[in-house]
Amino acid sequence: MWNEQDNPISTRLRDSEQILEVIKNKMLMYNPETDDRALIMEVYVVDQRKDDIASGYTPEEDRWVEYTTETGPKQEFSIDLDEEGWLWHDELELK
Repeated sequence: MWNEQDNPISTRLRDSEQILEVIKNKMLMYNPETDDRALIMEVYVVDQRKDDIASGYTPEEDRWVEYTTETGPKQEFSIDLDEEGWLWHDELELK
């Protein structure tokens, strides 16, 4: 289960088969802290250079995500989505 891993959004998107699945199915994320939902539109693999790291980017900033929420389109690194508390909607369970 991806939601049970550290950094569930980034971890799943580092699997090439999962990237294709996420994009093909326009998968949903859910943020339990804000009760927001988001539809993933695109995922990009970021090829980092030494200059990028020297400029302050981290190796964890390796996936760029474009997504849509109720308030409109957004984009950011997947690791930032993890830090904001986003989870995979397809793994939520009713309690």
